Formats: sequence, C-alpha cells, structure tokens
Amino acid sequence: MLTGAVIAVILIVATALIVLAGADPLVGLRGLVEGVSSSPYRIGELLVGATPIALVAITMIPALRAGVFSVGAEGQITIGAITATGAILGVRSLTGDAAPAPLYWVVGMLAGAAGGALFALLPAWLAARWRVNVILSTLLLNYVATGFLGWTLRTWLASPDTTATPQSEKLPEASALPDLIPGTRAHVGILLVIVAVIVFEWWRRSPQATRVAVFAARPALARRLGTTRSRTLYGTMLVSGAGAGIVGWMQIAGVNERLLGSVSGGVGFSGLAVALLGGLLPAGIAVAAVFFSALTVGAIGMQSATGTIPASIADVIKGVLLLGVAVIAASRPGLLASGRASTGRPSGGDDVAPDDDADAGAAPDADAFAGAASDPSADSSPGADPSPSPGPASGTTEGATR
Repeated sequence: MLTGAVIAVILIVATALIVLAGADPLVGLRGLVEGVSSSPYRIGELLVGATPIALVAITMIPALRAGVFSVGAEGQITIGAITATGAILGVRSLTGDAAPAPLYWVVGMLAGAAGGALFALLPAWLAARWRVNVILSTLLLNYVATGFLGWTLRTWLASPDTTATPQSEKLPEASALPDLIPGTRAHVGILLVIVAVIVFEWWRRSPQATRVAVFAARPALARRLGTTRSRTLYGTMLVSGAGAGIVGWMQIAGVNERLLGSVSGGVGFSGLAVALLGGLLPAGIAVAAVFFSALTVGAIGMQSATGTIPASIADVIKGVLLLGVAVIAASRPGLLASGRASTGRPSGGDDVAPDDDADAGAAPDADAFAGAASDPSADSSPGADPSPSPGPASGTTEGATR
C-alpha cells in the first residue's frame, strides 16, 4: 500500500516536472515508453540496467531482514570486478589464451564472488569485534575500494595501450558472456537474476529466514534459539558481498569487456533503494529493478520526443524515489530494528549481548524455533519480558544484555 503511494507520488512529481519544462505530459509519457520499448536495442538496455541492480538488491535481502543495513555494495562490486579481472587475465596467462569459455566464466564468477564477500566481511568483523557502525564502515570502505581501483588501473592491471582514462586491457573474447538478445548488450547473466529470485523465494520460506527476521526484532529471543549476532553479521554480509562481487564480474565480462574506473556506476546504492522499494521480496525487487532501469533508459526517449525535457529528469525522479524509499524503511519495524543490528546498541526491552557467541551452543532445531516464535508466551510485545522461562541462555546471556 505504502509502496503504491510512493510510486503514485513519483508519477505526480514527474508530471509536474514535464509541465514546468513546457512539454505535454502525454507526449513525454509516450516518449518514455518508446524510449524503453521502441527497439530490441532499447529493451536490451533496459535489461542491462536492471540486471545488476536486481542481483545486488536480491542478495541484500538476508542482511536487511536481519537489520544489517549495509551501504557498501558499491565497494564490494568494485573489489569483485578487480578480483574477477585479475583471475580472468591470470587464466589467460596460464593457458596461453586457450582456455574454454566456461572455464573463464566459472573462474571469473567465483573470483568476483570471493572478492566481494571478503570485502564485505571486513565491516562485519569490525561490527562483531568492536561494534563499529556497519553503515559508517561500509560507507567509508566504498572510498577505500575506489582508491584501490584507481591504483590498480595504474599499476598491475593497467592497460599496455595509451588511453585517456585508466582502464585494464581488454579481456579475452572467450571470457565475454554470450548475448541474450542479438544486436544488444543484453547478456546471459540476466538469467542469474531468475535463479536468484527462485533461490531467495525458497530461502524466504525457510526456518533460517524466520530466525533472521526474529533476530531483527527480538535479538534476545533469537539468541535463545541459536542465532547469534556475530553469526548473523558474518552470514548475511557474506551473501550480500558475494552477490555484489558477482555483479562486478558481470559488468566486466558482459558489458564493458574490461575493467573501468566507473565499473560500479551507482549500482550498489540503486540496489539498496530497489530492495526496499520491492518490499524485500525477490519478485517485487525484480519488478522494481526494471522500473528503476526504465526511468534511466526511457528518459532519453522522453528527451527526443519533447525536445525540451532533459534526460537528467530521471535523476530528479530517482531522488524523489529514494526519499520515498526512506519513508518505506522508516515504516517497517524490521528495518527500524536494523539500527540495533548494525550498531549493536540497546533499544527498548531487547538488546544484543557483547559476546553473544557464548550461548551459541543452545541452538535448537528449526521446529523448536518455529514453535517458540509462534508461542504467545515467547512474547513479541514491546514491553514484555524477553525471557519467559529459564533456559540455557537465561543466565549468562540475559545478564550480559542488561
């Protein structure tokens, strides 16, 4: 309901901007639609823009559901792209450019996922060890990744050719992802989004997803059922970092065919907005990603159709969209709880233990957890006692949380 209201506000603002620019809103809307669907190439551009955003957003679902509010996907994409480029060029050197395409794809994807995941584990470790704010650490690490990319493109991955902008040499042709739509830049990496939607739809119905959701709202209750803060931080950040790293690989192997300084291109921040806009639901995120990409691709068609509206209107609309996303985030209790998970600071009657791994051995099975979560005596009311009955964690852990 709220998401629909946000979209309605965006449409109203877009209409107002078109009128202020002296154009007919209907002509502008027609140009927007034609800009997205007038040719196979435009459709391909729509998919090329939506794919990385969707993949980043979908793999953020566990972290956001757990209340781990990371804004570091930009840096994780960058590091994933660097490691994927290095691995692909390394395979070429080892095999004399005789490696088959599948080998390049597997090595590139795994290297990208590993790079993004390892880079995401750093803020998780800082949060678990010293309670460093995840939002702050991931934001600052984006600058570290950008600086490392700049240094990389001037040193060990620099192109041997003289170029105006720093870039790597072109990747082997065999490492490029095949086109999905001939004559466009749409590549088969788009299929990974479909796979991700299926996998995370399955995960969303699993006991682990329920544990993560309860952890965001009632950390003490979740701890008694075996989900610790450290485990949640590491696990969710690992997934989101691996997803961002794979996006980094897709950008170099499917779009640019080399490593560029603009490899992330704001995809990480857009992914966060799309994840919230899609309601943290895989299918909803996929639709929201297409909508987000359509704004960018369609704005060019709108400019051509009206002659007075600049394509930068898409940036204004996205700004309004981000504002709406902030409203959505503030209205969701699970995301409000993210402040606690990201910072580890107490809030209300629940808290996070300084070393909550101490009670990790008290993990019950999933059925026991489901029963406890649905048991009224287990309590989910804000002011109730989070420890309804004595248990393995009620001694050390409860004492630590107070």
